[in-house]
Amino acid sequence: MLDYRAWIVACLILVSTVGAYLLWIYRPKATYNARSLSAGAHPADSASKPTTKSLHVDGCRQDFIVSPGELVEPIIVPGASLDEFRDVYGKETKRDSQGALTWDKYEYSLTAGGFGSGNPGSSLRISLNSGHILESLDGVELGLDSMGTIFRKMRDKKVEVQERIRRDGDHWILMLSLESACGRGFRSEYFRSLPSDPDTDDKINRRVAGPDGKPGPLRSDVFMNKVVYDYVMETGKNDSDEGKPSEHE
Repeated sequence: MLDYRAWIVACLILVSTVGAYLLWIYRPKATYNARSLSAGAHPADSASKPTTKSLHVDGCRQDFIVSPGELVEPIIVPGASLDEFRDVYGKETKRDSQGALTWDKYEYSLTAGGFGSGNPGSSLRISLNSGHILESLDGVELGLDSMGTIFRKMRDKKVEVQERIRRDGDHWILMLSLESACGRGFRSEYFRSLPSDPDTDDKINRRVAGPDGKPGPLRSDVFMNKVVYDYVMETGKNDSDEGKPSEHE
């Protein structure tokens, strides 16, 4: 009798073990899909949706091909009227004494200058907020691309890039200037600042002498792995300091 009961107990234990194993194998599994903080949620039937779309920006020579849900700015060019800016971005957040208007958005802030005189501004600046990614019309991803990445992207597109380093108080600033993908009537400028310290100063001032023995240009190597957050688009070529970058350490 005892052997019979022991056999029944052993069978019950075996059945329970197998059942628990099967439940574990076929349990519902949680999935994680990473996406940009700036991108919208993808609908359930996104697989059937187009992977790209056309973006039209008035004043640009051609439309842009972008991914649905991707944050691309600006969608209005410098030189547009105040009414046009307000139609696109709504009522401005603030106005300074020189007539520059700022629109504070969740992902970024956009500032357009020159409205104090009643004339359209000749430039606009976009400063990205931390934790977001924004693509410029040039295909540069603010918040993701470094200065070195911009050089590589523009080289692949055969776009000439001009660089300039300057000292501003206790910071060094590198600016990359190039013809905007919007058209020849516009320039794009990307900025990055670094605090001055003995090591950074030494790397920037490590110039290579030319054939005439004079020191060459300041070195920008220390900036090449730094992510870019600030971007200015302007009409024509302007070497003013408008669009001075915010300080991202």
